[in-house]
Amino acid sequence: MGWDSSRDCFYHGYDLYMLVDSQSDLPVFPHYSCASTHDSHGFLQAFFRMRSFLPDYKVSKVLLDSAHDAMPYYQYFKRQNITPFIDLNSKAGRPPVYKNDFTIDKDGVPVCPAGHRMRRDGIEAAKGRMKFKCPKISHAGGCISCTCDNPCSNAKYGRTVHLVLNDNPRLFNNPPRSSKEWKQEYNARTSVERSNKREKLDFRLEDGRHRSTKMWYCRLYHILMLQHLDAWDLPSESPLRKLILDVA
Repeated sequence: MGWDSSRDCFYHGYDLYMLVDSQSDLPVFPHYSCASTHDSHGFLQAFFRMRSFLPDYKVSKVLLDSAHDAMPYYQYFKRQNITPFIDLNSKAGRPPVYKNDFTIDKDGVPVCPAGHRMRRDGIEAAKGRMKFKCPKISHAGGCISCTCDNPCSNAKYGRTVHLVLNDNPRLFNNPPRSSKEWKQEYNARTSVERSNKREKLDFRLEDGRHRSTKMWYCRLYHILMLQHLDAWDLPSESPLRKLILDVA
């Protein structure tokens, strides 16, 4: 038994976990598991089976939702030189205090004692750490000054905090969740929704009334082949563009 959040009901049967290429929206590897299987376990079963079936398929980054937000994932991906883009699970918790008087917000950005999110100031790759500076430092009129009502440092450029990536690879990652680079990459995760829509709605995957996983896999693999055939059948260039160039 499993819970279908989109239909707001329980269901009996199987759960499909699909690994998708985010650049082409094409399925890479499917895996059926029991409906009661959590997504974090479904990923492990699908991912390691894919690596055994497709040993030459190179993975450089993974885009996963908050159901996969667990420290072992980050540790494994780091060992494999894979960049993880995983949304934080609010229920998984964060360290209440970092370096005595700083807290960490939902994006992994340090918050100063005055309650201000600090400004990212680059990454020191050689030392494996990210640098954050005081967001209240002003350069107006060529004069450097702190505009905070309660400054926490007498330094010229204000308080500086270094987040060591090894301290907590779950919260402190490169690129950080607060950056445009991370958000742009993570937005590509919608490719999974587009791929699922093709399988479940366009090719009517769920209309099957099969009792065995073998029959479900037969139906599914026929659908996956159709998805790839559709992609191969696309024109190499836009007909409209070709027409315009011919007229020009």
